[in-house]
Amino acid sequence: MPVASSSRPQKRTRRAPSSDIEEDDPSQARQQQQEEVEMDEEEQPRRSKKSSKKEKKRMQQQDSDGEIAQDEEEDVPVPQLGDQPLDRSQAGKLRGISSDWGMLRDKVHLPGYNFIREVAASVAEFTEGEKGEKALTEIDTLMRELLDTEYELTAHEKVLDGLYQRLSTDEKIERVVDVYENGVQEQLEAYKHKTARQKYAKSDHYQKFKQAIYEVQHPDVAMPPLTDLIPREAGDDSDDEDELQIGGVTQDYKCPLSLTILVDPLTSKVCGHSYSAAAIREYLHNSRNQMKECPATGCKKQISLALLEPNKELAKRAKEASRRERAREEDSGDDEVIE
Repeated sequence: MPVASSSRPQKRTRRAPSSDIEEDDPSQARQQQQEEVEMDEEEQPRRSKKSSKKEKKRMQQQDSDGEIAQDEEEDVPVPQLGDQPLDRSQAGKLRGISSDWGMLRDKVHLPGYNFIREVAASVAEFTEGEKGEKALTEIDTLMRELLDTEYELTAHEKVLDGLYQRLSTDEKIERVVDVYENGVQEQLEAYKHKTARQKYAKSDHYQKFKQAIYEVQHPDVAMPPLTDLIPREAGDDSDDEDELQIGGVTQDYKCPLSLTILVDPLTSKVCGHSYSAAAIREYLHNSRNQMKECPATGCKKQISLALLEPNKELAKRAKEASRRERAREEDSGDDEVIE
C-alpha cells in the first residue's frame, strides 16, 4: 500500500551568519564614504600646496639663473671684451677685475709666506748636515717662486689699474685685450731679466724668511744684509752700495720693560717696537689715550694703548725662540755633566 504523505511543506532552516562576518550597515557605509571624501579634500590642499611650492621654487630658480646670466653679461672678463673700444662708462668693469687680482694675492697667496718660513725654521733646527742644507736650498727655491708669482699677480693688477686711470680721463682705448696682455707681458719680461738681488733683496717677505733660518743657525748673532746672502751677478751694483743693504739686526724677543720673553706681545703702530701686554698696560696705567715715551732703548716716539695692536705672528716666534733657548741650556747642562 502506498504510504500516505503529509501535504505540509517542509521548512528549511538556514544557519545564522557567523559572528565574525558582519553585513555592512548602510549608515556605516555612508560614514566611511564621507570620511574618505574628507581625507581627499584634506589631501588635495596639501598636494596643491606642495605643487605651488615646487612651482615657486622653479620660478625662483629661473629668476636666479636669469640674474646670474645678467651678472655674467655685466661682468665681462678682459679677454672676452674683444676689439670693442672702451670708454669711461666701462671703467668700473676693469676696476672690479683689478680688485679680483688683488684679492687673489692677499687672501690666497700671501698666507703661504708664513707657512714656508715656519717650515724653513723647523728644517734648520732639526735637520743637520748635507741633508739639511739640501732641504733648505729647495725651500729657498720655493720661496723665490712664491715671490715671482706675487709679482705676476701684481703685474695684472697694475696694468688694469693703469687702464682704469686712462678711461677715467675720458680716453678711449682701442683693442683693450691686446693693450692689457702686452702690458702684463712687458712687466714680466722686465722682471725676468733682473738679477736675484734685484728681485729679492728688497723683499720684506724674503728678509723674514732668511731671518727665521739665520737666528736658528746663529743664535744671538745679527743677520748680515741680504746682499751678503745672495751671490752677486752681472748687472748688480757693487757690494758697498748702501741702497740694497737690508739686515744686520738681531731679532730680540724680549720685552723692553720686563726684560723677559714677550708674552701676548703688543706692537706699536708708531715705531714698531713690541712689549708684553701686561707690562705695557701697567706702564701706560691702562689708559687707552694717555701718551708716554716708548720704553725701548733709544726710541723717543710717543705711544698709547690706542696705538698698539696684537701681534700673533711675533707671539708664535717668541715662543719658538724661548723653546730653542731652553733646549740649548739643557744641551749645555748635559755636556757639563758628561765632562
